[in-house]
Amino acid sequence: MHIAADMSLYPALQPVLEQFHRTYPNAHIEITYTTEKQAVEGLLADSFRVVIITRPFTKAESLALTEQRIRPKQTRIAREGIAVIGYPFRQDSLLSVDTLVKWLLDRKSPYTFVIEGGAGSGIYRYLIDTLLRGRKPEATLYRADSIGKIIQYVQQNPRAIGLIGVAWVCDREDSTTQKFLRSVRLFALQAARGDKAYYYPYAGYLRPGFYPLSRDVYALSREPRVGLGSGFVSYLAGPDGQRILLKSGLLPAIAPVRIVELKEENIFQKQRE
Repeated sequence: MHIAADMSLYPALQPVLEQFHRTYPNAHIEITYTTEKQAVEGLLADSFRVVIITRPFTKAESLALTEQRIRPKQTRIAREGIAVIGYPFRQDSLLSVDTLVKWLLDRKSPYTFVIEGGAGSGIYRYLIDTLLRGRKPEATLYRADSIGKIIQYVQQNPRAIGLIGVAWVCDREDSTTQKFLRSVRLFALQAARGDKAYYYPYAGYLRPGFYPLSRDVYALSREPRVGLGSGFVSYLAGPDGQRILLKSGLLPAIAPVRIVELKEENIFQKQRE
């Protein structure tokens, strides 16, 4: 089965897919990593039965599938942060959201913003829908077709800022992640004016809402009945898939909960006994 996913989710979904194939060797799924726009267009045209992107169905999309006598299904599988990266030799790596918005809306902004996938990407849509509240960026935008091109551009341009999926920079046990972190500067963001704390886009800061640039990840399906696509979505949303997503830097929709009980006791009293 062929399914599609937002290209920013590649480092998070590939480990899940590999483990899924090891668990179910007779199942064969191929993921096409593309822009959010192309993934949804493919779903509506029945090129893909399942797509994994960073938003739910719109009303128009649900209606279009319903008119085809298809019952659209969506499953929230995780929450993802958008990482902000800059020139590796910057002295300052702290940035407020207000300043980021100001730069994006300034036609004479001192920074060029690099976005993977360009105008059709989920990150670009997030900027307009959520961060800029319906306004389009006025700053210069540079479209990159791969994460490698974003890294290269930011490395070579002190006045460049890249916006990428958090999974590219949060799995510190991954050699590729280590290489990226040595090549760029990862910004810590201040959520609100006057807040003295700055947060990196790690899963622990996504749950309480401390890191400001975050979005939900959904699996959208048009499968008429339970099949291979539904099985993979269930695996993503199940315990094994959720643990792998957590390791990749995403906050699972059903996070494993570990309860630690603390007991207070008088140590010196216990020693005398």
